[in-house]
Amino acid sequence: MDASQHHFVSAQELAERFGGRVDGDPSVRIVRFASLSRAHFGDATFLSHPRFQEQLAHTRASLVILKDPALARQAGLGCTLIQSDDPYLFFAQAAGWLETRTREETVKETVIHGTACIDPSARIGRQVRIAAGAIIGAKVVIGDGSDIGAGCVIDQNCRIGASARLHARVTMAHDCIVGDRVVIHSGAVLGSDGFGYAPRPDRSWLKIPQVGGVVVGNDVEIGANTTIDRGTLDPTIIEDGVKLDNLIQVAHNVTIGRHTAIAGCVGIAGSARIGPYCQIGGAAGILGHLQIAEGCVIGPMSLVMSSITEPGKYVGVYPLQQQADWEKSAAIVRRLPELRRQLKQQGHQEN
Repeated sequence: MDASQHHFVSAQELAERFGGRVDGDPSVRIVRFASLSRAHFGDATFLSHPRFQEQLAHTRASLVILKDPALARQAGLGCTLIQSDDPYLFFAQAAGWLETRTREETVKETVIHGTACIDPSARIGRQVRIAAGAIIGAKVVIGDGSDIGAGCVIDQNCRIGASARLHARVTMAHDCIVGDRVVIHSGAVLGSDGFGYAPRPDRSWLKIPQVGGVVVGNDVEIGANTTIDRGTLDPTIIEDGVKLDNLIQVAHNVTIGRHTAIAGCVGIAGSARIGPYCQIGGAAGILGHLQIAEGCVIGPMSLVMSSITEPGKYVGVYPLQQQADWEKSAAIVRRLPELRRQLKQQGHQEN
């Protein structure tokens, strides 16, 4: 975006909107946020962790958000400051608001690229942007203020809420629903068929039609190349506020509770139910038809093989070792059932 498209905001306006106290010139204007080390005149930045404190003396930002203004003044910083109890949260709120405001001021009406293919029965809201090569199917509904990126495919009967953003090459198969302010990154697929087959007597497989859809709530973010399968009969459900990283597989009929965050490369098997406010580390595996209680934290590369009924932190990662030591440990693990039997026999003999 060039300078003519930028929209300035004052330090005072940010402080009033997001709850901070200005130290310095309240009329100073900023256009964007940048890191402490890369910020220049007209940029805002923030200090949220002590390890970046030494960068305060060298930043060229016009505005710094931090907890203790004295730190900046001691470092010789003369720019305007905003004191906030949580600078990182302040930054997140302010940066998101700036982005939304800039879009509202630059996109005054619906803009559809000439190469987009839109079915006549689709309903497109106000101030929507549809980029080159997008395909919008029959009876699709797209809410006000949403962006559909280049090459997206939105199949028939899909619904997209207001202020949603689909990056390039997102695919939504038929009968999928996403809510307001949803962000879906490139390569994600919603509504692919679930992995459902019935065994025949000859040991071949008969495909089970997958007729359920996918329902995604409000304020959800779905990472690049993440796949969410449609349900067999009922929809796969992603509740409000869920954050999914890249390369996650969500199988059919899964439910993910509100505000759960899941890191990359996690695999979730069919019909698992994950409670709200959970955190699941990268490359974890979750078996099907089990439940995970509200507020659980699952460590990276852990394998969840049975339901978790109590909140807590669960880790199932085998510690990294040199190969020779690992082989010895693995040999002991393989012998554990035998050692257990020997101990039980010894106990009976002593009794």
